[in-house]
Amino acid sequence: MKKSNKNKFRYWFDNQMSAGTGALIRLLTLLALIVIVVVAVILLLTEGPSSPEGFWKGFWIGLNHMLDPGNLNGDEVGNTVPFVIGMVILTFIGVFLTSTLTGIICNAIDEKVHELQRGKSIVVEENHVVVLGTSGGIYTIISEIIGANENQKKEAMVIMDDRIPKDEMDERVRQRFPDTKTTRVICRYGNISDFNDLEMCSLDTCRSIIINAETDFQTIKCILAVVKLLKESGNKNAYLTAVIKDEHNVKAAEIAAEGYAEILNFKDVVSRIIAHAGRNAGLSVVYTDLFDNDGSEFYIEDHPGVVGQSMKDLNLYFPVSTVVGVKDATGAIRINPEPDYVVQQGDKLILFAEDDGVSKPADAPAAFDQDAILPEIRKEAPEVSNLLILGYSKKLQSILTEEDAYIAPGSGLTIAIPEEQTDHLEELQALTFRNMTPNVVVCDIYNHLELEKLVKDGMGVIVLVDTKENITEEEAEQKDEKILMTLLQLKHLSDIKGLRISVTSEMLRVENQELAQITEVNDFVVSNNLMSLMLCQICQTRELKEIFDEILSEEGSEIYVRPARDYIRLDRPVNIYTAGMAAARHHEVLIGYRKYDPKTDSATIVTNPPKADLVKWNEQDFFIVLALD
Repeated sequence: MKKSNKNKFRYWFDNQMSAGTGALIRLLTLLALIVIVVVAVILLLTEGPSSPEGFWKGFWIGLNHMLDPGNLNGDEVGNTVPFVIGMVILTFIGVFLTSTLTGIICNAIDEKVHELQRGKSIVVEENHVVVLGTSGGIYTIISEIIGANENQKKEAMVIMDDRIPKDEMDERVRQRFPDTKTTRVICRYGNISDFNDLEMCSLDTCRSIIINAETDFQTIKCILAVVKLLKESGNKNAYLTAVIKDEHNVKAAEIAAEGYAEILNFKDVVSRIIAHAGRNAGLSVVYTDLFDNDGSEFYIEDHPGVVGQSMKDLNLYFPVSTVVGVKDATGAIRINPEPDYVVQQGDKLILFAEDDGVSKPADAPAAFDQDAILPEIRKEAPEVSNLLILGYSKKLQSILTEEDAYIAPGSGLTIAIPEEQTDHLEELQALTFRNMTPNVVVCDIYNHLELEKLVKDGMGVIVLVDTKENITEEEAEQKDEKILMTLLQLKHLSDIKGLRISVTSEMLRVENQELAQITEVNDFVVSNNLMSLMLCQICQTRELKEIFDEILSEEGSEIYVRPARDYIRLDRPVNIYTAGMAAARHHEVLIGYRKYDPKTDSATIVTNPPKADLVKWNEQDFFIVLALD
């Protein structure tokens, strides 16, 4: 089909109109100049000026009439007809063009302001932390990073996601954190796996990235995009920290990361914590203290003054912190090394302390009560236990496998699930363990009468949450409400029947933990919260990933809660130095204790206590130690 000149012009004009604000301004300016030149030439020909400046004088007069319509009133009465007509034409055209130009500029400014409100400008920061994604645990991450930056003068954190508009995210942060102290929280709106959007976060100058996506697939896709940008920008110091929920996706995430990321296996970590907390009341408090920025956490520091000291005696030199291991000269992390391990030149100490820089070794070892230490530790054989699981979770098999390694043969196990979870019945009935045989029951676990049939005296109870990827805050709240109902029923049974039961409950929202305290549950494991705490710790110090791996793995030194009576005599008060030496003699590191108060019939967890404190221990008190078994 032959294209007419009219169609060609319309096509050209459409292209100009869609080329953006700059092109429109240029087009209007060119049109104005053309009109002024045409009028000036016509006036030159009709007026016949006697001087060579006649054209430029006409151009100047025409420009003034176009820019300011008020100039028309100043024209002299004696002007010629062509001049008056030309000025009137220029004035009308000027009104149209200047109005259009003003509108275009105002729209451009409005669009720019809207773009800034949406968070589309590039962040100009250095050495900042980037958080990609706003799924569960985002407020814990913000809180922990703010806390970690308190001892710094000026820090920044950039949060980006496309689930929440920037202005709404800004408002949420202001409401939750009216005082962000030394940290500026900068929000941006964008796709966490889109290259153009990621460039807004200035990954080339950041120090670390936390990926907090909804699903494993989003996380892996984000890892691929971030790693590509880090490689292109040449930022070799930055690294990623991410959580993978399904253990089968961990390998894919590690391959995508190409060494730039520390990957946490959600299912494995949380399963171990729940299993350990189920055996040792209050242990979740210890894990929280290990992972958060409140209280004590791990630091890797150089202390050349203790070179030549053995691991067994090392804690006698540190009055307010605990040495739990070393990072040797080769860079290897060694948690709870052999008691006779001697600190070498180039070794750095791994300390459990309230803050970096507070661990100052004394010139001489502290005194301790040698006579209060028992010559041999009395390690009790595993006991026959009776465990009740309420609810299904993908972590269930991992939890029970971990539990099975620490109990005696013939232990009891009952798994109770509601009707809505019967699609997992076949899977549960197929479970087999070395030391316990599962008995699967389908019943209303939220009903008082049904629970009364299940709960027995001396039983350990674990309440689980069945979670899925892409769970919304509303869904998480509903699941926690069911958990609270179950916990209240268990408390009622314990009160009216006088049952001694140990209850460990998983929850999704840390906000509900305080509310649930009235149920007097021994332990709450808030899965998302614990993982968020670990993410923040590792994003500050990369080596912590290896430390956490060993503490949470079956092969390394794990956290145990053991009776104080197995280590020291109970007939006298002793200082923490003495308790620490009693543990060190058996290749263990004392990191805290659980003290029972008979007046309130409750126990208090204390981690990293000042070593000069004198404590009178009793039969109900326990040491919290890092030990191999």
